[in-house]
Amino acid sequence: MIRPKIGVLVFSESLVREDVYKKRKPISDREVKRFVTSLETDVDIVWPEAREIRSKKQAVQSAREIGAAQVDAVVLYVPIFVAPALVAHTANLLHVPIALACNEAEDSLSQLVFLAAAGALDQIGLRYLRVPGDAVEKTNRDILVSFLRAAAAKQRLRGQTYGCIGGRSLGISTGTADVALWESIFAVDIEHVDQFEIAYRAERLDEETVKKHVDWLMERTGTVDFNESNFTPPHLEKQVRSYIATRDICEHYELDFAGVKCQPEMSNGYCLQCINVAISNDPFDADGDKEPVPTSCEADADGALTMQILKLLSGGRPTSLNDIAWMTAREMTLANCGSMAFYFAGLSPDLKKNLKEVSLVPHSFGEAGGASTQFTVPAGNKMTFARLFRTKSQYTLGVLTGNTVEKDRAKQSPTIQVRPLIFVDMNIDKEQFLSSFGSNHIHAVEGDLKSELKAFAELLEIEFIDYDLPTG
Repeated sequence: MIRPKIGVLVFSESLVREDVYKKRKPISDREVKRFVTSLETDVDIVWPEAREIRSKKQAVQSAREIGAAQVDAVVLYVPIFVAPALVAHTANLLHVPIALACNEAEDSLSQLVFLAAAGALDQIGLRYLRVPGDAVEKTNRDILVSFLRAAAAKQRLRGQTYGCIGGRSLGISTGTADVALWESIFAVDIEHVDQFEIAYRAERLDEETVKKHVDWLMERTGTVDFNESNFTPPHLEKQVRSYIATRDICEHYELDFAGVKCQPEMSNGYCLQCINVAISNDPFDADGDKEPVPTSCEADADGALTMQILKLLSGGRPTSLNDIAWMTAREMTLANCGSMAFYFAGLSPDLKKNLKEVSLVPHSFGEAGGASTQFTVPAGNKMTFARLFRTKSQYTLGVLTGNTVEKDRAKQSPTIQVRPLIFVDMNIDKEQFLSSFGSNHIHAVEGDLKSELKAFAELLEIEFIDYDLPTG
């Protein structure tokens, strides 16, 4: 999971009531220690010089110090009764997501001031999270930590750039994006790059670099099923060259995540981009460990943005773009058109274990030729599936969770035989999903990130749909 960097501002009795402060300081110290101990396992805490805010001057200075520290979020903690106006005044000086937290100790009067401070924050129109009860109690702590993780993802997403390499693919309108809308909501820019850049750079790479990457892939992949027509060693070399070229493009244009159009220009005129997209999304390549660069097929912009959000929230895990090939209320078959990070073949930190489960096989489409990456995501793993989509330029974040299961690949539709597959056991409202989900693509990451995604949507003031049915 992402590890947020947060500021903690603790409020205490006013300087003008020194006698009360001294009497109640032991209660405050007890509750602050309890709160911080519970929180610091999941976050990095930044403190201002004044560990307790007791005056307006301290409030102003502390807000400045926390701002200079570039924290992802701030928690305002009221361990005992304090002046509610001081809490609201301080909060109004902050420019990051805010949470207000208290305890439920009977001798603290923390709940009393929590309600008073919350009312003051509401009066001045600030957006913030009320932690609904003792912030150390597990349910409330989970709410707070999910909010802080979402805040960290939001802050770290700001200022990033998506590289649209190509344009709308195969007439899939939901893969396009509005630059102004992205800047307004996410503070993310879009850099448009022609697909010609891939081919141009690919053909100018030095042979030693290309050979290193081809050999690395050949030596570790479980099966490389060459034929004499559309998947030969020269086809594989072009696919590898495409990856190295795309890596260079991302560095040159300072891209944080990307999408490659591929179809039909590259798939018919140069080579299929499946291996390019797979390794881009992976945490490793021939040069060693690397940071995954979320890269969508078909230059799916909202898809790539969803993948980047999942990557940030998960602390850097690989993510995927998947076609929803078939579904019921309890099952879903996800079949990317030919590419998924090789990591998903084994879901292991050991890249050799992942790659040995991969078969590179001749693709079922693309006149230019090349391999599809064939494997099935292992059974028994919890995954989160999500997608940003739009209705009249209003974003919705749709989310569901499920567990991967094993199914007979040979019994699947011939259309998806050569593709990477995820078989999911889930329990969703199928009618609601088919009536509202706004894309043929959905995106996956390991683990359960639903709470964090819900908090993320709330922070950005976009609609959130939980398609999972209640358990029990």
